[in-house]
Amino acid sequence: MQLLADHRIELDARPTPAITPVLEAVFIGHCPPDHLDVRWDRLGRALDEIGALGFRQQAETLRAWAAEEAEPGDGEADQRLAGLFGLPIPLYSLGQFQDIFPGVFDSATAYVSRLAGDRAWLPLAVQDFFEQSEPMPDGAKKLWVIRVPECAGRAAFLPTLGANLLDIDRLGAFERALLIPRAGILALPDLERLQIPADLPDIPRVRLENPQPVFLPCGPQADDSHRERRHSREMPDADALFAPMQMVPRIARALDKLRPDLQCLLALPFDNTRGSESPRPAADFLAHLAAIVDPDGPNRELAAKLRHVQFLYPYLRGADRRLGSPSGLIAGMQAEVSQLRGPWRSVAGRPLPGRALPYPVVGQQLATALRQTPGIGVLLNQKGRGELDDERLAAATLPAHLLDYLPHTGRRAEHLRSGEIMRFLGWLRRELQTLGEQLVFSVDPRDPRPGMLLRDFFDRLHRLGALRGKLPEQAYRLAQRQDGESTLIFDIEIAPAYPIDLIRLTFVHDRHSGGARVELSDV
Repeated sequence: MQLLADHRIELDARPTPAITPVLEAVFIGHCPPDHLDVRWDRLGRALDEIGALGFRQQAETLRAWAAEEAEPGDGEADQRLAGLFGLPIPLYSLGQFQDIFPGVFDSATAYVSRLAGDRAWLPLAVQDFFEQSEPMPDGAKKLWVIRVPECAGRAAFLPTLGANLLDIDRLGAFERALLIPRAGILALPDLERLQIPADLPDIPRVRLENPQPVFLPCGPQADDSHRERRHSREMPDADALFAPMQMVPRIARALDKLRPDLQCLLALPFDNTRGSESPRPAADFLAHLAAIVDPDGPNRELAAKLRHVQFLYPYLRGADRRLGSPSGLIAGMQAEVSQLRGPWRSVAGRPLPGRALPYPVVGQQLATALRQTPGIGVLLNQKGRGELDDERLAAATLPAHLLDYLPHTGRRAEHLRSGEIMRFLGWLRRELQTLGEQLVFSVDPRDPRPGMLLRDFFDRLHRLGALRGKLPEQAYRLAQRQDGESTLIFDIEIAPAYPIDLIRLTFVHDRHSGGARVELSDV
């Protein structure tokens, strides 16, 4: 007879996914230090999802290490794999992240700043993502984490020019994030941390009135003990920040070319100038965005691609936590609202979960100015709770060639710069792409099943309130046309429950191309 105490009991932080998440997110960041011991033996069933992305060899190697059939070698490839660098890892809870990366909240980073301190922002972003404002089923939120080495600097977060997604082993972290088929949000919290100037001072503390002078004999040290004395070598010199033209165009162009259904959350950097009472958004960054979105400027081609980037300001800080990125909390709220109410619903105006508040406090005048030009989503402090003022984008959510066809709207129409519309269009692309992959062997134009599946899909959207109209016939139209015996083409017109008259998509399935594609086409 054996007692229960004779057995070792170990808790597993992995909840069993009960449902399929509507909106998945990907975070790229640091898990310091670079030599942190990682519990790759705790990945478990996550290895199946990692292998399904195309990293089958890496998954099998990690499975063999966990079963003690082999051991990591001293080579660079084995050491990177043992540290899980560049490998997309699916997470369903904060506990699972801490189980795989123990001690990550307490490890110091190489880059230190007065405002951000010496801790990575990825752990805080993961914690914020899994915060909930309403009860949700287990597994309703899904987050992919990609760890990059801190020694690689800012370049580890940015896309590589001319990258080929078919050559997985040569891809950087940004391109590997694009391999996740159901991902709709991308965040780079530690890139935002590296953009915080190292020597930017905090909001000055309120000084007490000077005490009455008293006589002190010579000898005792008379110091006010008010401020901390720093040695000259304790704080690193201010690092040169990445210029906005090195970040924003590369991210926008890569997403537009490789994953037009995906949005990147990016917080505005602080200005690297002293003398102000509180940090403020970088003037050169705002000027660069304003120059891109200028309708009379030379960057019209790039301006249209800015719809793939959702800018946020300011950052988050609480009484019991340091400064951190707002991207994790906003991404978690977008995933929650999409799951409970649909991806066409906005998260603006809803109280954000958690106890962190926007830092620095943004007044309504500045919030209005940033919302209008160039188009920033501003977090406000509303009676002690954080709240996103508006899901504003810097560019219209529809391609430029479609805006001319929309009646009663202009190129600068405010309702065409809403983040929820872009998120809804991205979700439509992914869902129709999945539907097309299910029809890989159904390419007979006379087969009624593809049309029936599409009608059933849009009927459900109409019932859920994503499309307007009393009847489904008023909410959408399907028109099938032929282009050869091996190609199915459906022209789809939908009337979203937004102040947009019409959106037309083209659904094309070709057995010779090995898949399906969804395009925004001319009206």
